[in-house]
Amino acid sequence: MSQGSALETKAEANDREPGLHMEMERVYYVVTFKPAYFELLRQTASHPETASDETEAVTHRMVVALTQGGFGQDVVDDERQVKERFLQYLFFSSDLDIPRTAEVFDKYFEIDQAEEFVDLDENT
Repeated sequence: MSQGSALETKAEANDREPGLHMEMERVYYVVTFKPAYFELLRQTASHPETASDETEAVTHRMVVALTQGGFGQDVVDDERQVKERFLQYLFFSSDLDIPRTAEVFDKYFEIDQAEEFVDLDENT
């Protein structure tokens, strides 16, 4: 028996036996940007006069997803992880270097867990 077929057999066994294969679920959150975030951007911009006052008038939202799973993990842990990882995302995508803590997130953003997520590409 080759090494590859032995690994395939283990994987098949894990799929058949409950408890050996943990299904990971994705949770979705809606992040809403607060006016304080746009003020922060204005303060940190190299040319503050280029930041538009119109930005605050428009509500900016973003849907984020996180893979959920594991023992002893609950919604509070997920929310904290989403907050911290979202701030990390902002750092890498925009070079905005603010502390990546839940408390800082709450100052600049609001978070709501999406009640339902529909993937329109999925076959029904």
